[in-house]
Amino acid sequence: MEFLNIAFSFPSSVFTLLMVIVILFWFITLIGFADIDMFEGDVELDADADVNVDSGWFQAAFGGVPLTISLSIVIMLSWVFSIYCQMFFSFLLGNGILFYVFGTFMLLASFIAAIPLTVLFIKPLKRLFKSQNATSRNDLLGLECTIATGKVTQNFGQARVYFNGAEHLIEVRCEQDNQFKSGDQAVLIDHLTTQHSYIIADKPW
Repeated sequence: MEFLNIAFSFPSSVFTLLMVIVILFWFITLIGFADIDMFEGDVELDADADVNVDSGWFQAAFGGVPLTISLSIVIMLSWVFSIYCQMFFSFLLGNGILFYVFGTFMLLASFIAAIPLTVLFIKPLKRLFKSQNATSRNDLLGLECTIATGKVTQNFGQARVYFNGAEHLIEVRCEQDNQFKSGDQAVLIDHLTTQHSYIIADKPW
């Protein structure tokens, strides 16, 4: 009960809400209605639009791993830190306006502390995605793939393809929504550079 009281009271309640959103996102991803790369295209477009933003440090720290994974780890660690900070330093929060001032400071401190630890945690994960990123996009054209999500539409879908002895999870799209379902076989016929995905079609054989 003490843990629940802390988790659902300010300031920890802010990260508790974010944790609930993270858990719901990964649940939706597991059942095939979202994908882990869903924010990658938006981030790249934003970076290209704002030429004054130096994103080199961000790419060096978080590049090579889907943004959804990095954000999930940051939120999880921030939540853990905020729980422990509130548990051991709640007497510093005081009353009235000071309660919210120190509570906000505690939130920021937890978030900042979580960032370098997240960078350390995702380093081993970069190797898991390295082979996929290093593979030339055109090398996969013409290969067969197996649909990994519950459906494939013009804006959503993932499939598994074997290349050079390794399995790759890639983004796929099709012209007609719900033409494919999980487990179906298809062929990669084109690569959409702007969407970082492949157009798939029925096998001709």
